[in-house]
Amino acid sequence: MRSPSKFAQGVVLFALAGYVSKLISFAYRVPYQNLAGDFGLYAYQTVYPFAAIVASLGIYAMPVVIAKIGVGAKGTNRKLEVLWGSFYALLLLSCMLVVTVWLFAPTLARWLGDEQLAPALRVISLSYLLMPASAVLRGAFQSRDDLRPSAWSQVLENFVRVTVMLSLLWIGVRLGKDAYTLSQYAYGATLIGGIVSIAFLVYRARSVKFMKVRRTTFRSGMKLLLTTGFAVGFASLGILWMQLVDSFTIVNLMGGTYEAKVSKGVFDRGYPLVQFAILFTTTIGMANVPTLVRHYRAGHLQKTTQGLRSMIRVTTAIAGAATIGLMGVMFFLNVALFEDESGTRALVFLATSTFAASLAIASMTCLQAIDREWVAARSMVVAMLVKSAVNAWLVPSYGIEGAAIGTSIGFLAMAFYNFRALDRSIPLGSFRSKHYKSLWKALVPMLILIAVLNWLGQMWVDSRITAFGWLIGMVCSCAVLYIWRLWSTRMLSLAEWELIPFGSRLLDVLEKKEN
Repeated sequence: MRSPSKFAQGVVLFALAGYVSKLISFAYRVPYQNLAGDFGLYAYQTVYPFAAIVASLGIYAMPVVIAKIGVGAKGTNRKLEVLWGSFYALLLLSCMLVVTVWLFAPTLARWLGDEQLAPALRVISLSYLLMPASAVLRGAFQSRDDLRPSAWSQVLENFVRVTVMLSLLWIGVRLGKDAYTLSQYAYGATLIGGIVSIAFLVYRARSVKFMKVRRTTFRSGMKLLLTTGFAVGFASLGILWMQLVDSFTIVNLMGGTYEAKVSKGVFDRGYPLVQFAILFTTTIGMANVPTLVRHYRAGHLQKTTQGLRSMIRVTTAIAGAATIGLMGVMFFLNVALFEDESGTRALVFLATSTFAASLAIASMTCLQAIDREWVAARSMVVAMLVKSAVNAWLVPSYGIEGAAIGTSIGFLAMAFYNFRALDRSIPLGSFRSKHYKSLWKALVPMLILIAVLNWLGQMWVDSRITAFGWLIGMVCSCAVLYIWRLWSTRMLSLAEWELIPFGSRLLDVLEKKEN
């Protein structure tokens, strides 16, 4: 049996942990919606970006920046000083953010179109105090190419958070609490999960050695976090920024009525599905950044180019299948998980953003790896502006379907901007064109199969149970066909298969079948 490298194992574990965490995060929304209804989901999801953006900074973006700082620091004491300097800088920024959100929560709630969301925003702001410790501890491990503590802490945090959240939700519903109070309970559970995660990371660090931080180190750390850190963090949270745009626009553009808020709740069923589908793109891409940075800064242009090509191949191979698959099974997912087919067409449109978002994230990660963080940040601004413009144009007439189209177009604009900038440094245009043709050949058989199964299923499915059964059958049959096509077209190298969770075992099975 093939033995993957230690780093490849770490990447796979990190990807799996992220996938399990996102599965947990997605799964709780089903009982949340079933218990609290679409209006309850609206009250929770509308302010969700304010919590998730800062939490993601602590899990993904800031650890990458801190890992880059740690890689460049020479000597154990110097690395410790840099880490503590980063912690103090982040703590200062977090405290400022807490005070700002707490004081301006009523104003933010009015901009969101619902003043009753202010208390939930204040509860969310308290979780910002956990980000510095989370980011620095994860970054310290990642600078040594050790992704395992980050992976396990991520799973633990989500498990604790969701367990506490659903317990409080059940109690709150039994006590007759309204949707806004339930959302406050939910974000209180986030605090508990974050504290448990940090405790686990401290335990894995074995000991925490305090180090005096010189003023120059603190200032340089603050400068890097406010420049490179902000650029990396801002650009890497694309799906959350799109949700934030929707939070400020959908309800307001649809008149601010109760029906508009329920429609927003229906639309919010889709974003967790899209996040779940593009998760491998984020985890594999971000985890590879330290290695690509080393190659680029050492002047190994060929290795850097090879690494970027591998990232694009793996990303698009996963994203292409995820997009077609999610579009094909959306009707059955909606019925099986959320009790009815409300908003299915809008959610199908939203599913198209999976591939567009994956291209945007892959190109963004490539730019970050070659120290073009600000280009990636500017592209995210472009995406948000395009998304806002399309929402303003389409939402008043087409409602949540217009918002779904706006998300896809926004991410396509971001990907186009990023790849144009990337080609100026490391030309990959001809490679991408050839790769997309190979990818299409692998996807076409799956597309045909899922279209046929979708047509047959919509005539046969008549309940949540049958929808769930048909969904499982579609996913399994299409996955087997697509994996076989990937193998037979030789689109991925052996090393690239290893970056996919269970890729080594799949290779063993495929090679045995071929022989």
